[in-house]
Amino acid sequence: MLQTVRITSKRQITIPVKIFNELGFSQGDRLLVKKKDNSIMLTPAEDLVKSLAGVIKVPKVLEDKDVETMIHDAKVEYFKQKYKSKK
Repeated sequence: MLQTVRITSKRQITIPVKIFNELGFSQGDRLLVKKKDNSIMLTPAEDLVKSLAGVIKVPKVLEDKDVETMIHDAKVEYFKQKYKSKK
């Protein structure tokens, strides 16, 4: 299926609804963007996470947290340490 899309002034595109539905995407999904030759590939970020499953040992304290929460907590800890060292 070939369809055209337009790039907005904010460099955004809309995925045609039929393709969106066929790929099983949902609002809020995260996609990986990769340039391949003269094309752009979009891949669900979840696919990367699944492919890496078991490769990295996750500390017990992080086992039940999603990635966004881990990133948030790491930022909070980083800035606590940064400002603590300036005092």
